[in-house]
Amino acid sequence: MAQGVISNHWCGTVGRSAWLTDYQNNRNDVQYRSGDSTWLYVPMTVHVVGNDNGNGYYPLDLVFRIVCEMNEQYNDARIRFYLMPGDGVRYVNNTSWYVHDFDGGSELINNNRLPDRVNAFIVADPAGNCGYSWQDAIVMGKGCSNVGNSTWAHEAGHHLSLPHPFVGWEGTSWNFQNPAPNSIDGNAVERVDGSNCYEASDRFCDTRPDYISYRWPCDGNFESQFSLKDPAGEIFRSDATLFMGYSYDECASRFTPEQITAMRANLHTEHAAYLQITEPLGEIADDTMVQLISPIDSVTVQYDQFNLHWNKVPNATYYLVDVSFTKSFAPKMVLETVYNDTMLHITKPIPNNRIMYWRVRAYSEWDVCQHDDNIQLGVFRTRNLSTTSELENVLLADLTPNPVGGGQSATLLIITEESSDAQLQVTDMAGRLCQQRSISLSAGENDLDIPTSSLQAGLYMVTLRNQKGAIIRRLVVAE
Repeated sequence: MAQGVISNHWCGTVGRSAWLTDYQNNRNDVQYRSGDSTWLYVPMTVHVVGNDNGNGYYPLDLVFRIVCEMNEQYNDARIRFYLMPGDGVRYVNNTSWYVHDFDGGSELINNNRLPDRVNAFIVADPAGNCGYSWQDAIVMGKGCSNVGNSTWAHEAGHHLSLPHPFVGWEGTSWNFQNPAPNSIDGNAVERVDGSNCYEASDRFCDTRPDYISYRWPCDGNFESQFSLKDPAGEIFRSDATLFMGYSYDECASRFTPEQITAMRANLHTEHAAYLQITEPLGEIADDTMVQLISPIDSVTVQYDQFNLHWNKVPNATYYLVDVSFTKSFAPKMVLETVYNDTMLHITKPIPNNRIMYWRVRAYSEWDVCQHDDNIQLGVFRTRNLSTTSELENVLLADLTPNPVGGGQSATLLIITEESSDAQLQVTDMAGRLCQQRSISLSAGENDLDIPTSSLQAGLYMVTLRNQKGAIIRRLVVAE
């Protein structure tokens, strides 16, 4: 059975590749010897696909996390993936590829595939699957690329020749209380006693029989929660530890020695062009912290135009820069990637009159496993430094929620370093005074309640005024 694809499954890859068939028929030939246990280094380019408008990209920090986790999963095979230097990540904008059938998938691969590396594409919907390996590339769905997944290890295994342990059962329904047939879809069904293990299913003898071609949970022994029967009526449970099976992510943890030998042989033959380096490239020290230069220590910057500067990290090439008004960085007002530079120029407006936080995380094509537990936090304030009101320079003001539901109250949050008296006014768009009161501001945070029970749905101007000038915030009252 040749390797192909099917839609609307966890994995769209079915069958065995021509390379694997030849390997398994001649596995003792010199050309298929996988060599010693030296490390094999495999370059990748990850193509992050969005729609025509450039929306929907899978986050780059999660791309790095996925490759990092793949390397942990392939550690026993002594195979390490790295991003192709200078060409590790590409962005593609095409709605018909972002959500595609296999015709669209073929176009995606053949219009973008690059030579001498693993090409991995991340899309929203890969023909109804979590992923598939096809036409010498792997295509992954965003929803199945979460932290802790086994889908990437699974599809990379297909790319390096491995089939499912249940070859022939893909898309087949069966009552597992009955003995399995002797063959399924032209493939011999593997028996528990191992008598046909080199001729049946995946044709590896160190993978136990497995007929389950849908996602399934494991029990405490990392086996299927129900029993199956082989063609002779022998009762067994499927092995949930295999990355190439369909068990849940938390169950899968390994490739078998025979699977590893096949993948390494594939890298030495069919994909020998991948083996471009024999020594590791430069690592980033695990305890590295990106040192921020400016703005730090609550310095004030122009809210819609300023620069972020940091020090270079040895061996780093990618710097991921986050800016938020919360220390948890949710939501992110800025999420940008800087390549081989130590400065980011911000030109888009971010919230004015706010305390903001920023951080920088360093990665390289070789080292994508940096973690978030050793990060310097930068703090700055935003202002409109071109304002003519002196009041804008001595306090921060934020109006939330905005819009506010009719009958509910909004809050004007004032942060100031000095006490003062002021007038608070609410006017409609015709300039009519709707509310007015005198207030006393204390140094620190002040929450000023803005009731809306007497206001019709519409747009209002909230003005805070004293001898130093005025600040104005727009308030939308919803129906």
